[in-house]
Amino acid sequence: MTEHPEPGGKLLRRDYWLVLSTPLAPTTAADFERHLADHLTWLLRLEDEGTVLMSGPLTSGPGTRPGSGVTVLRAESADHARQIADADPFVVAGLRTPEVFRWQVNEGAINIRVSLGTGTYAWD
Repeated sequence: MTEHPEPGGKLLRRDYWLVLSTPLAPTTAADFERHLADHLTWLLRLEDEGTVLMSGPLTSGPGTRPGSGVTVLRAESADHARQIADADPFVVAGLRTPEVFRWQVNEGAINIRVSLGTGTYAWD
């Protein structure tokens, strides 16, 4: 059985920056497809630098449409996070607008199994 700390006792309390990206009207999936390679190159560079913790499209939910997405950043300040978000090729192309939120992560668990023999992984 897992031992649980007292509520509020040993929470992570680590700050990240959550970027909620909303497509601008009247953009279409084809508009985003034209800039996807640049967007992915940009994101993978930031991931390699340790700036991007997680990122991906929103695929359902209220107001979700092609180009909706969320990115979680490691940044020094709100201004730094905003500069990063504004450099997204989708934003530069005028396809979507980012909103930046300071997000204090307290709870959660990530389980990753890496197989050295097969070069595979599983994320639970």
